[in-house]
Amino acid sequence: MPKYELTFTEETQGEDDSRQRTLDELSTFAASMDNRPLAIVTLSSEQSALWDEEGEIDYQHEYGQQIIAQIADGTVETLVIRNCDGLPVALAAVTEDSGWQGIGIDKRLRFEIATMLQNDETEFD
Repeated sequence: MPKYELTFTEETQGEDDSRQRTLDELSTFAASMDNRPLAIVTLSSEQSALWDEEGEIDYQHEYGQQIIAQIADGTVETLVIRNCDGLPVALAAVTEDSGWQGIGIDKRLRFEIATMLQNDETEFD
């Protein structure tokens, strides 16, 4: 299975600079995905609920690995994982060494990132 690593965005409430840095990081990551073969995977309602749950099991990492194992066929290079409401919860892309790098999207930023991704898609219609 290809190597998969998930990093997390963090937002500290009340810190506009931190929020903007996080949005910039997500925007840069999304821009690096442009013009590369894309897969979009939508989690079930149960998976969506577990995705944000904290505990002994890191569901984000576990689900991410399972999804990568299913889509990594040599043609797909980028991935958007969405929750059951259609909001992006993570982005991932193949790296230069053929591994996968993912970035988790904080709950508070998902709508903004969904809007950004949708705007990117409509540019090509």
